[in-house]
Amino acid sequence: MSAETFQAPVDAEARIPGQAGELDEPVAEVKGYTPPEQEPDVVAVAGFKGGVGKSRTAKELAFLRQAVLTDFEWDWGGVTRGWGYFEEDRVSTPPLLRAFQTGETPKPLSGNGRKPDLIPGHTDFERNQPKADVVAESLQQWSRGLKRRLVVDTHPGGCESTYGAMAGARVTVVPAVLGNEELRALEGLLTNLPDYPLLLIPYKVSRAPAAWLLDELERLSDTFQAQIGPAVGNYSWIPDRRSRVPICAGKPSKRTGQFIEEMQAVAEAVENYGR
Repeated sequence: MSAETFQAPVDAEARIPGQAGELDEPVAEVKGYTPPEQEPDVVAVAGFKGGVGKSRTAKELAFLRQAVLTDFEWDWGGVTRGWGYFEEDRVSTPPLLRAFQTGETPKPLSGNGRKPDLIPGHTDFERNQPKADVVAESLQQWSRGLKRRLVVDTHPGGCESTYGAMAGARVTVVPAVLGNEELRALEGLLTNLPDYPLLLIPYKVSRAPAAWLLDELERLSDTFQAQIGPAVGNYSWIPDRRSRVPICAGKPSKRTGQFIEEMQAVAEAVENYGR
C-alpha cells in the first residue's frame, strides 16, 4: 500500500446528512430466533490505545459473522453496557468469571437476531484475569462447545486476557487509525507481539490522509509482515448514535450505507484470512 494507490473512503462529513443524537431506524426482531451452528472459530479485536474503533469493529463483525460477542473489556465504556447489560442490576456471579472459575462453557445472552449474542464483560475481570494460556484454551473450548464463532473485544493495551485472546484467535483484527500517536501505539503492539496473525484495518480514514501517514503504515506492515485489510472511513455521527443495535443490523441508508459496505468488506477479509 502506498500514498499513490491507497483508496481512502469517501469523507462521511462531505456526503452524509444526519442530526447529532438521531435515533437509528429500528430493526425488527427476528421471530423464533435460533442461534446458528457454526464451525469453531475465534477472532480477536485488539489495540494498544483506546478510542481507535476497537469495540465498534468487534460489535459489527460479531453481527455480520453471526458470532458470539465476547467482551474482555472491564471499563464501562465497552460493548457490554452498550449492548444493554448492566452489571449493577445483577446479583449472580458474572458469567465470564464463573466460566473461568469452573472451566464450563458460558451460555451467551441472546440478542434475538437484532444484536450479537453476548458473553458480557465485568469490572471485576480486571482483578481476576486468568493466565494467557488458560484464556486461549478456554476461548477455543467455548467456541467448540457452543458450536459458534467468537469475536473477542479485548481491553486496550497489553494484559493477560488480551494476550490470551490473541493467542487463541485465528486472526486478530487491529484498527489502525492514521494519526501520529495512534501509529506509535500500533508500532508498540507490533513490536511486542510480532508472531501473531494480524489484520490491520485502516480506520477513521479521512478523504485525503497525509502521505507520510500512509507511508508509515506501509512501513509497519512491511517491517512486521502484517497484512493490511480494507479501510473504514471517518464518520463523526457514529459517536452520537443512541441505538444499541449494530449499524450493520439496519437497512442501509444514505447515512449508513457506505459504512456498512466497508464493514462487510472487513468481515470478508476476516473470513478469508489465512485460507
